[in-house]
Amino acid sequence: MIIDWIAQSGLLLLAVLVVFVPGLLMGFALRLRGLMLWASAPSISVGLLALLAIVFPFLGIRWALIAVAVAVVIIASVTFLISIWVRRGREIVDVPHPHARNTLLLIVGLIVGGGLNAARLMTYVGTPAAISQTNDAVFHLNALRWAAESGTVSSLDLSGLLGGTTFYPAAWHAVTSLVAPDIELIPVAANMVALVIAAAVWPLGVTLLAWVISRGDGIVTALAAALSAGLMAFPQLMFEWGVLYPYAVSLAVVPAAVALTITAVRSWRGAGRGDRLRLAAGPGVAALLAVVAVTLSQPSSVLAWGLLVMLWFTGSLLLGIRSPQARPVLRWVAIAGGWAALAIVWLILAYLAGPVLWRSYRGVFGAVADVLVNSHSLLPAAWGMSVLLLAGVVAAVRERRLRWLLIGWAGFSVLYIVSVSTDLPVIKRVLTGPWYGDSFRLAAMVPIVVVPLAAFGLAMIVRLVTTAAPRLSPERRDAVALVSMAVIAIVGVIGIALTPVVLLRVADETDEQSRYTMDADSYLSADEYRLLTELPELVPRDALLIANPSTGAGFAYVLGERDIVPRTWAPPQSLAWDLIADGLRDAGDDPAICEALAAYGAPDYVLDFGVGGTGPGEYLMPGMTDFEGRPGFEEVAREGEASLWRITACD
Repeated sequence: MIIDWIAQSGLLLLAVLVVFVPGLLMGFALRLRGLMLWASAPSISVGLLALLAIVFPFLGIRWALIAVAVAVVIIASVTFLISIWVRRGREIVDVPHPHARNTLLLIVGLIVGGGLNAARLMTYVGTPAAISQTNDAVFHLNALRWAAESGTVSSLDLSGLLGGTTFYPAAWHAVTSLVAPDIELIPVAANMVALVIAAAVWPLGVTLLAWVISRGDGIVTALAAALSAGLMAFPQLMFEWGVLYPYAVSLAVVPAAVALTITAVRSWRGAGRGDRLRLAAGPGVAALLAVVAVTLSQPSSVLAWGLLVMLWFTGSLLLGIRSPQARPVLRWVAIAGGWAALAIVWLILAYLAGPVLWRSYRGVFGAVADVLVNSHSLLPAAWGMSVLLLAGVVAAVRERRLRWLLIGWAGFSVLYIVSVSTDLPVIKRVLTGPWYGDSFRLAAMVPIVVVPLAAFGLAMIVRLVTTAAPRLSPERRDAVALVSMAVIAIVGVIGIALTPVVLLRVADETDEQSRYTMDADSYLSADEYRLLTELPELVPRDALLIANPSTGAGFAYVLGERDIVPRTWAPPQSLAWDLIADGLRDAGDDPAICEALAAYGAPDYVLDFGVGGTGPGEYLMPGMTDFEGRPGFEEVAREGEASLWRITACD
């Protein structure tokens, strides 16, 4: 398996460059340095690329790697010149360089956290060309092919894949499309971007958040990096459930967005009037791009950013409300205005998401137990992280400047508990509607606060051990921290070795294998996959196919490079489609079927991947199978139970 991943190292390098280089150039131009530069680079990149994807169609520019590279260089150069003008010859005021010991600790922590995340994802996926055997994968991979053909991957255009004109957040698609130089490599590119998100973007982002919250505490920062792989709820869960590529990238950049926002506000408030713009502009612009990245990846994640920022902002203002320089009225107005804005956005997103919510499957006490032992959405309990979380709660209670983070954990936990334990329509829609009441999405938010809290808890334990042991001086804390990270690494490696594939439990059902495994029982069977890859030799380039979309046949658009109706996993909602679904195989005897087919472009071929199913996201379509011996159909090819037929009834 590892040899297959090594063989795709070139594409992995391209994914790293696409995710980091635009942000590094912009961050350098904005005068960010050190950890803040590297950790915020992915969020800046995603935000910038998502904006460029929207602008390019208006300028008549096709979305391509070279065009994007030129645009990024121009924007970064202009930004750098503006930053020079803003500074007006003054010295750069940067974050002090960390001590060499802290740098070493940080590097070790990132290697541990990033390495464990990468190992867990690769063992679950299997090979870099594997395809997530899930409904959403059909849409996301097909969207990448559509982007390559149309030359646009704008959030205003991507719904064109399905013939729509509505907004669809396309930041992930903008990034991943640049990593796929060929349509055949689209599945590999999706997995490589997922690997970069899991092994680099998330560990760096949550590390930056811990660094900002702790005001540069080297031990807390390094431990947060190592603990970034401590919970399966994120990033691993989002590459299993769904598959939710856009949501994964949105949550991965939320910690950096929060950290940059806090830094920008601190810089503004801590500077003199003449220096505020000079000191706050860099992190402020970076924070704005990070929030854009979150919004154009998955808008619901903006609420996670807004909730954490407002909790910090409220706590920060209230802590200083009694100081002689404080203006209590202005502070209360700022707090009220911020929470009101967050509430309005929250309600709007809940309304736009619609009334369809996932049903509950846990009792209240069971949901609370999930929260306490970090077994959200029926994942295996994370006992070690839960102990460290408890220590972090103690640390937060003792240090009032950390209490906002504790409240954030409680808030995310309440959302999860509501999603899994109640079906009260108003409460569930108002509180969890932006996430469709999906406990998996809400569970994935929890590590954003649990990892920093656990890092503070472990740092407290490290300091207590150092203080209590007579032979350990305070200067030996770094050594104890290194030992702690070594333990984290050993426990993580053993866990992955013993259970390389942790199977998801959804309500009362448990997966039987990895959702990337392809065999006779998977969403897209091995026979169906072979038939789809043979389509370029079987049908003309301009041919149109039709099939039951819930059988995996929609992958024909990306894997077979031939157009198909529909291009996603869900069927169209129309009387014409209902007629086709129930009676396509009777087209030779019923002229109404041909009229219905004409409404969908008069397809030339039909894929028979079976009758479908009755599970979530599956549909029974008896008219789109069993064409053997039916007038008006000619068999073109067959692989096992999968077959391709030419429709002659409407000639």
